[in-house]
Amino acid sequence: MIPAEFSGLATLARRTRHEPVAVELLPGDVGRRRYLRLHLPDDRSVLGVVYPPEEEDSRRRWNAARVALRARLRVPLLIADDGMGNQIVEDFGGEDLAARFARSLEDRGLWLQRAARAAAAIAEIFDPGVNPPFDAAFFRRELDLARQAVFDLYLEAPLSSDQREAHDAWAEALSREIEAHPRALCHRDFHANNLFPVENEIGVIDFQDLRGGPDAYDLASLLWERTTLDWMTPEASEEIAASFARQRGIEGRSFRDRLQRVLLQRAWKVCGTFARAVAQGRGETYRRYLPGELGLVRRLLGPSERDQAFQRVFEARFASVC
Repeated sequence: MIPAEFSGLATLARRTRHEPVAVELLPGDVGRRRYLRLHLPDDRSVLGVVYPPEEEDSRRRWNAARVALRARLRVPLLIADDGMGNQIVEDFGGEDLAARFARSLEDRGLWLQRAARAAAAIAEIFDPGVNPPFDAAFFRRELDLARQAVFDLYLEAPLSSDQREAHDAWAEALSREIEAHPRALCHRDFHANNLFPVENEIGVIDFQDLRGGPDAYDLASLLWERTTLDWMTPEASEEIAASFARQRGIEGRSFRDRLQRVLLQRAWKVCGTFARAVAQGRGETYRRYLPGELGLVRRLLGPSERDQAFQRVFEARFASVC
């Protein structure tokens, strides 16, 4: 039942007695890994994961990150790994947290609180060194890519030299600012498509990019991203931030200030991701989210001289968009 192109996975399934009665090919992610849901004869299911040779490092990092997280967090069980790019892992089901948010409006607050607890649990874990930590240069590259994607590709109107100088001075200052925030372990992609309701707790996947970084980073990934942007409010965001700070035993007001700055960096980075996808004709579904992300950048730009200089550039280009 497993397609012939996945012969290695089929061999592993036979050897471990996980031969399916039906197979469901699942959407991929930004890498080249392939995912298959294997439906077993006893009404259970497991996931088959196939890593092409160029993704071998990703498999190694996923395995190492899972070991680091499993004592504190609900992560998939590793059922089998043949060491040749094929795995069988626990299946958390077909409903991720984004789908639960969309289906059950009254439970959004409860599941956000559970997700915040999971983020706090990750933050408390000693960095196992699976990946290099975030640094200012990393954040700066993301902001540069966003500038190119939004102005050069999406608007087809590159910034003038003065406008470019204003953007770059803002991007450099923001990157150095958030690099200096208190550090914690970060999932890196802690958003609702990588989180799953598993009974009464949060199951977490796609953690191979685990690394050290600003202590508000994962919460910024959870709040005001694509799956929450349409309904998130400042009040709900403040409540979750306060809950996260209490759980970690850190001062709430300064943490919320740091969260706003990390949110600003991520919001502009996400604008770039969406704008690039739309401009390249491979992300029309993101077109509707782009005005909301641009509006978030506008709201988060602060009173500093560099923020205000970029805000003038921003308003000149997007006054009628967001």
